This record gives sequence, structure tokens and C-alpha cells, in this order.
Amino acid sequence: MTQPPTMPGGLPFLGKLPALARNPLAVFEQARSLGDVVRIPVPLRFPLFVLTNPAHIRHVLQENAANYRRTPFHDRLKAVLGEGMLTSEGALWQRQRRLLQPAFRAERIRRFVRIMAGAASDLAERWEAEAGRTIDVSQAMSDLTLDIAVGCMFGGQQRGGDARITAAVLEVQDWISGRFWSLAPEWTERLPTPANRRFRHALSVLDEAIEEIIAKRLAAAEPGDDLLGMLLAAQGDGDRGVDARQVRDEAMTMILAGHETSAAALSWAWHLLALHPEVEARIRDEVARVLGPRTVPTPGDLAQLAYTEATLQEAMRLYPPAGWFPRLAAAPDRLGGHDIPAGSIIALSPWVVQRDARFWPDPERFDPTRFIGEARPAPYTYFPFSGGPRTCIGNHFAMTEMLAALAVMVPRVRPRHGSNAPVEPHLQITLRPAGGLPMRIERVLDR
Repeated sequence: MTQPPTMPGGLPFLGKLPALARNPLAVFEQARSLGDVVRIPVPLRFPLFVLTNPAHIRHVLQENAANYRRTPFHDRLKAVLGEGMLTSEGALWQRQRRLLQPAFRAERIRRFVRIMAGAASDLAERWEAEAGRTIDVSQAMSDLTLDIAVGCMFGGQQRGGDARITAAVLEVQDWISGRFWSLAPEWTERLPTPANRRFRHALSVLDEAIEEIIAKRLAAAEPGDDLLGMLLAAQGDGDRGVDARQVRDEAMTMILAGHETSAAALSWAWHLLALHPEVEARIRDEVARVLGPRTVPTPGDLAQLAYTEATLQEAMRLYPPAGWFPRLAAAPDRLGGHDIPAGSIIALSPWVVQRDARFWPDPERFDPTRFIGEARPAPYTYFPFSGGPRTCIGNHFAMTEMLAALAVMVPRVRPRHGSNAPVEPHLQITLRPAGGLPMRIERVLDR
């Protein structure tokens, strides 16, 4: 058996576990300097390997995807998401994918552009009224994408988010991420500790919100043709149907995972635009050229905003919403001449690969033209939505809502940093600015 290099510097009995709990991305970056396949010493029940070669990542996510499954890390998510599509496996996942795929087809998403742009326009109006004030842009993006998710996926109407829900989402993320690298047995999660009590309260807030959404829909004459309507229509449909618990799990997955990833990506986009006003100005010019005097884009307009879309892609290159994807090797495998035992956890990190100078010249530089025209990344040097059969089902929805948000808001408002203090990334389930993203709102007066 050929062993890959093992990362040095672990603590006695604990290995790299404290470092992983503190900052997993820093550990993955250190692994990149040691080779394409590196073992990280951790006192867990499984070996842990970091892969940083795009060919190996493609093998795991696409070519031999059947051998790489959900992991014990995903079991932590089940405390919140149940058996939603993000956490399910095997035949159940395949059935869910077939059931939900129509809700995310391009022609259906085009019908949501009006809802997406309307929510962004309402937020831009509020920001214009708050010009000169400092707000948490990260929180605002959570509110915006929650509005969009509720409107598009569940047919609800709200504006300005729901502070209880967004706070509950962050509390749940914090609880789950704090247990990813914990050696504590599962029974400790039931103890009445302050953290466990906060988590249970946050989960009850989310469950109550979802129950209210479902109850309102059940009281309606028609189930509707959005995601919730499709789930409710499938109830009792023989072997293909879903039960009430499955409806809840899928709705929770869309609220927790669906809106938070887009909120994270948009937050980092605003951060980068504030640092690069020349990019912001070019977006404003592109939107003016495509939309003319109109302020709300159509689906056809969005298809012409190539530079704005490239800006979002470049923002997700530098700050991928999901900092890493774990996979479990069901059977032994071989990567880069190294044996991978069955039961190994494989860590695939867009954060590391998308900032690797081997694949991205001057990788720390923010440059949207990397994604313009023929300048397209090689396969699996860029994978913010994962890849292979389990590519994020909502990737097109996410890109459309983010593109609509920038197209509506950039011509009207300019968030600016109030200080030169660095904005540090903090990885929970998604990669967010540590401590939020306080920015001063300015109006664009020449529109």
C-alpha cells in the first residue's frame, strides 16, 4: 500500500482536530503545499484525506461518484434537514432528484425573474432611503434571498426578510459547524447546555415557519406549480409519493441551504465591488446598455449581462459559498498512486483549488474577465456548486437570483466599507464574513 504524505504538526492524541475546528480552510491550504493527496492526522474513526488535483476531484465527484457517498458530517445536518435532498442517499435521493428537478428547469426559473427582481427593487428602495447609514449587508442579503426563496419556492409574500428566521438559520449553522470536528458522543447533544437550548429554540422557529407555509398552501384551492406545490401534489402518489415529513425536510433544505448559499455569495460580491469600483462601474454601464431606461430586468436581459455574471463567478472563485465538500469512500480506491482505504473521508475544497496558482494566474487578484468569452476555467479547477451527479440542483436558480439582484441594485446604490479593517472569512456551513459585513450605503445620483 502506497501511503500519501501525512501533514506534520499535530498535537498528541488530538492531531489536527483543534486546528480543523478553528479554521479548516487554513488546514486544507497547508495540505496543498504538501502534495495532491495528503492525509490529515485526526483521532476519528476514519482516515481524512485532502485532494487538490482537479483530475482527482473529477474522479471523486464524477467518474467514480458511485463509490463516494455522504459522510458522518452530513449526519450532523440531518438533525435539521432530516432526509432532504442534501442529506439523503441512494434510491431515496434519486427519487427526490427526479421529483424536484422540474422545479429548477430553466423555463420555470425564467418565470421567477419578476419575483427576484421585485424583491431586489424593494431592497434598493429601502437602501436609498437609508443612504448615509451603515447596515449589515450580510444580514440584508440573507433577508433578500429569504424573500426570494419564500416567493419562488413556496408562493409566499414578504419583504425585508424575517429576523427570527435569519437569526435561527445562523444559530443552526453555528451549532452544526461546531460539531463537525467534535469528539463528543452524540448523547451530549441532548444535554441542556446553553448552546443546545439555543439550537433547539432556533430549530423550533424554523419548523414553525415551515408549518405555517405548508398550512397556508393546504388551505388554498390549488396546490400551485412551485416546489411546494409539486411536493404536496406528490403526497400519496404510490411508491413515487412523499409523506408529510418529507415535505417538511425538503422545505427546510431549501430555506436553510438554498437561500444561505446565495446570501453568502452576494455578500462577498458587494465586498469585492466596494474594493473595485471600476468593476462596479462596468456593471452599471452594462446594465444601462442592456436595460435602457427600464429598472427591472427581464429573463432576456439577464442573458445579455455577461460581465455582471462573470463578476459573480469571480466572486465565487475567491469566496465559494461552500468552502469544502466532504465525501466518504465506500470501497477502496487509488488516487495519484496512493491507496485510499474504504471508510476514508475525502475533503474537496473549492477555496483551496480556486486560489491555486497552478490553475489561476495571480490567484488572489479579483478579475471578472477570467470568465469572459473563451477564458473559461478548466474542469474542476472551479466547482463552487460541487460537480458530477450531485451538482447542486439549485445552481441555475442561484445564479439567476444573484444576477437579478445586482442588475437591479448596482445602478441605484453603492455599499462602501467604513474602514480599512480586513474582512475575514468565517466558515460555518457556508462561508460568511466574520462578524457580518457593516457597510455605509450611498445612493447613485447619476442614474
